[in-house]
Amino acid sequence: MPALPIVDLPLFSGLPDSLLRHLEHHLTPWPRDAGRMLFVKGDPENFVAFVQAGHVYHSLVEPGGREVIIDYTAAGGMVGECALLLPRHRDFTAQLSRDCRLCLLHQRHFAPLQNDANFMGRVHQQISQRLGRLSDFMESSCLYRLEARLARHLLTHMRDGDEPEVSLPGNQSILAAMLNASRPRINTLLQQWQREGLIRPRRNSLRIENSEKLRRIAISAESTV
Repeated sequence: MPALPIVDLPLFSGLPDSLLRHLEHHLTPWPRDAGRMLFVKGDPENFVAFVQAGHVYHSLVEPGGREVIIDYTAAGGMVGECALLLPRHRDFTAQLSRDCRLCLLHQRHFAPLQNDANFMGRVHQQISQRLGRLSDFMESSCLYRLEARLARHLLTHMRDGDEPEVSLPGNQSILAAMLNASRPRINTLLQQWQREGLIRPRRNSLRIENSEKLRRIAISAESTV
């Protein structure tokens, strides 16, 4: 998928031309050869990133060493927005998908954004939405078995239409990290649901064949495994 032009990101819609010119002048592309680690937990919050293509995964590491993806930012979104409010240190690690493209704005260029009430309102809205997703993640991880967690994930990310589908991350290890589960258990469950006619694999996606049964699974499998 082609990268979004930076001025076409929803976050910048309707902003003053002077602010857009400021962004175009000071945004710096993330180098293709810079690797896939945008920042790690504990780094100073000294820049924000605007995602033009792909995904940025927000992750933490459990005491046992397993990585858990607690959220992600898709194309059109902003990563590290708390730096615009009260800069401290990053509270998660941010890793880029293979197809990710983004631009950075460093702290010394924040002031025009911080002085625009419309833009900062959008920042507060994004933070609120992110907190809601984090709350849902914690609820799902603590209260639901894997079957329910996977069903909830598929239903939440299902695209409506004649053939409802769910886009999949680059590999099952990423999906497992998003659900706080192991890759073999995710693979076994997906194969079982395929045999039962609930889903049908496609290239980089799953077609949902029986959303009603998935909804029943999502609300019935309470209690953590």
